[in-house]
Amino acid sequence: MLAIHGCKEEELVFPKNANTEIEVSENRPTARPTNLTYVSAFNQTIEIHWPELSDRVVKAQIKYTDDGAEKVLDITKFDDPVIINLKEVKNYEFALQYFTADGTPSKVTKTELSPRPFEADYKMNSVLINPIPGGVSFIFPKTSDRAIPGTISYMLNGKQVQQVFNANTMDTVLVENLVDETKIIDFSVNLKDELWGRNLTTQHQIAPGMLVYKLIVPTLNYSYDGNNVVLNWVNNTGDPIDVTYTFEGAGGPKTASVVGSTSATGSLKLDVAGRGGLMKATVASEGGISPEKTFDLYAPIAKTGWQATASSTQSGDGGGTPALFDGNIETFWHSQYSPSVPYPHSFTINFSKVEVLSKIGMIRRHNNATGGFKTFNIEVSVNGQNWTTVNQNLTFNSADSPAAWQDYAFTPVNAQYVRITMTAPYTSTATSTHLAEFRAYRK
Repeated sequence: MLAIHGCKEEELVFPKNANTEIEVSENRPTARPTNLTYVSAFNQTIEIHWPELSDRVVKAQIKYTDDGAEKVLDITKFDDPVIINLKEVKNYEFALQYFTADGTPSKVTKTELSPRPFEADYKMNSVLINPIPGGVSFIFPKTSDRAIPGTISYMLNGKQVQQVFNANTMDTVLVENLVDETKIIDFSVNLKDELWGRNLTTQHQIAPGMLVYKLIVPTLNYSYDGNNVVLNWVNNTGDPIDVTYTFEGAGGPKTASVVGSTSATGSLKLDVAGRGGLMKATVASEGGISPEKTFDLYAPIAKTGWQATASSTQSGDGGGTPALFDGNIETFWHSQYSPSVPYPHSFTINFSKVEVLSKIGMIRRHNNATGGFKTFNIEVSVNGQNWTTVNQNLTFNSADSPAAWQDYAFTPVNAQYVRITMTAPYTSTATSTHLAEFRAYRK
């Protein structure tokens, strides 16, 4: 928008003096066109708004060139703005002049300005398209209060989907329920402005944003805190999520949930009497709810009262058999190597009472990746005399880096004693072996 402010009405523009000659006119000239307001409007138009004019002005003349031809407009009514439709979006020069009833002209006022494009064209060319969780947003600039009908069309699961909207009254259009962030979608956007004869269609290719729950579900994990099982997760998005989990165990189903959590780290706790069982968890966020994630829970067997023996133990090295369950991977049990005792080697854990054993775990000596064992068997007993093999020829990685727990699950079995028999070394030259920690779980 451009406003020109100038002389007061009584300030008239007279001919200039030329040397000593004086140009004489019997008619008083009008004032130069001033105080006009020019508007660069949409739809390739220019608006000229008139100020209050002297009653001496009976006509205004506007001259400009468009499409290679000179245009002349004579204006005799000044109550409404003059709207000039133009062929192009470019810089135009407009020359304006007033005339009195006897034809006396004012001097010419020249102004340069450009019209704005058609409203529909501008909206279509300026639309912002962004992925959002589970969808895509189309943001059109607001240009007026006049509704311009539009549609957004795309294919979803083999079916044509069309979303209808009115631009200006709805500047942001959300296309939602798009759950596959790996799939690029072809969108066809149409704006139809019948007033100006504009029917525009553009194509856009974009994949929807990942649903927040898809970022959260991979972080779900569980831990035991005494008799409680705790579901943990990480949410670095800051978006609110709903988390629900159901525990199914010997005591019957139990459920815990949280709504609208935005914590970076969250947790849910249930008292399950220290039992193992089945846990099913879901995460809901804007745009949908995740499929169930299932955990087969194993409850750790408390180490209180445990005792351990071994086929041999190297005196003064590592900490002996108690090091197998002291919770410190810097201590370890080492089989005898002075004098050398050949394979197989074994150790036995006594839980002090019968447990429903369903999984054991071991972690290697943290400061030695050589000399460990490679294969082993698991046996159990309820009395320390009669033994049952629950698994054999299992493989243990004694050289993993960094040292990590390696767990082995099997069909639950009653056991007070569990014996691990190491049958072969990790390296062919080793005759002894060692281990940092042992753990056990029940269902």
